[in-house]
Amino acid sequence: MADTSKVPTAPTHTPRALWRIGRGRSGGSLGCAVIAQHAIGLGHKVLVADGDINNPMLSRLYPPEGGHGVGRPKNATLETCKVWLADTLATALERQASVVIDMGGGDRISEELAAESDLGHFLAASNLIPTYAYFTGPERDDFEHMHRIWASGAFQGGTSLLVLNAGLQRNTNRAENPFAWLRQDPRMIAMTKAGVIPIDMPALTCMKYIEEEGLSVFEAIANKTGQSGRPLNPLWVHMAQKWLKDFTSNLTKEGADEWMP
Repeated sequence: MADTSKVPTAPTHTPRALWRIGRGRSGGSLGCAVIAQHAIGLGHKVLVADGDINNPMLSRLYPPEGGHGVGRPKNATLETCKVWLADTLATALERQASVVIDMGGGDRISEELAAESDLGHFLAASNLIPTYAYFTGPERDDFEHMHRIWASGAFQGGTSLLVLNAGLQRNTNRAENPFAWLRQDPRMIAMTKAGVIPIDMPALTCMKYIEEEGLSVFEAIANKTGQSGRPLNPLWVHMAQKWLKDFTSNLTKEGADEWMP
């Protein structure tokens, strides 16, 4: 009989709770979708919890009746979201699964939930290590809004990411680095010194054409037919595929294996 005592076992993945933080329309839902898809592709057990009342993008990609979705809160009140979060975390713990939480642009709700529940310590004690994903565009008011939340200390422990979404650039000159000023800003330097990991999220400049066809980015990448009944323009398909490849590469380069759900 063969000796199997020394056969290495596959490493287990430590569950994570990734919490999206940032204004609405900051690309947070899309970023969470990519991170969730990448983790699921690696074989990790992941739940995707869409608490964004105004933008149900994640729940369309990962519906509650599927293997990775959970039900959404019925409204955006603090009490409703608190109960929804408690139920969602209990489900993740029961299944020993990671969870991606998108509360949308409702930062007040997110901050109050985090502060009232002592979220970071609870997650750490439950072996559901937190990953806080802050999203910002290159405009100063975007960063200042996000920085205020980070500096408040509402989200403690775990790993903090700062996703720099170039797709929110208002200046049409794409030759310029929209985040050049930010990388020299003392507040940004202080964040990175504190361990925050910056991640570049490329601009997907054909997104409006994809949305006009009623498609998600992932449906465009898969070359699905849009609501017009015609195939999507091959250039938009190519651009979406390249965008996903580049963004995923940036995630991997910045150590996603360590903080991925």
